[in-house]
Amino acid sequence: MNSYGFQERLVMSHGAAQGAQIEHLILGRIPGALSVHPAHPINDRHGTDFWVEHASGRHLSVDCKVRSEDWKRRGCDDLAIETWSVMETGKVGWSRDPNKRTDYVLWYWVDTGRWCLLPFPLLCGVCQEQWQSWLFLYPTHQQRTQGGPGSSWTSECVFVPRRAVWAEIYRRYAEGQIIAATA
Repeated sequence: MNSYGFQERLVMSHGAAQGAQIEHLILGRIPGALSVHPAHPINDRHGTDFWVEHASGRHLSVDCKVRSEDWKRRGCDDLAIETWSVMETGKVGWSRDPNKRTDYVLWYWVDTGRWCLLPFPLLCGVCQEQWQSWLFLYPTHQQRTQGGPGSSWTSECVFVPRRAVWAEIYRRYAEGQIIAATA
């Protein structure tokens, strides 16, 4: 199990994202996006790394998941899906938490520049449904984070192939059938 400092991971995420011009990537991929701005660090706890000013007048929230190394070259084209945020207290991971303010999740691999952008509500729906089966099918990793003096917690991710995530989104949201209501 790896151990990291919360501030260290936050700085790496924001620094890499800015250096990689994530704002430009988001601006070019979300229809109607007028501008993209880094969110205040306090917004990170609510699932927002970037705010997108939209033509509709709304501000959309993007949570950016930065990975320093792209394992696709090793045959692992996966997305890190957080199943537990704080295992000690049973706090669900961001991927299963419908209370997050997030509209989109963007994974970005620093070393290759690859990315994957997903609408969060669709991702959250399939994660709530599939997370337990994914734990048995795919590699998992637990991480210990030091939040400050006397404060630490353990989180857990499952590394799900991108194609499997997209297939589940399609299955849940595009293959459905209307069930007639009975009187």
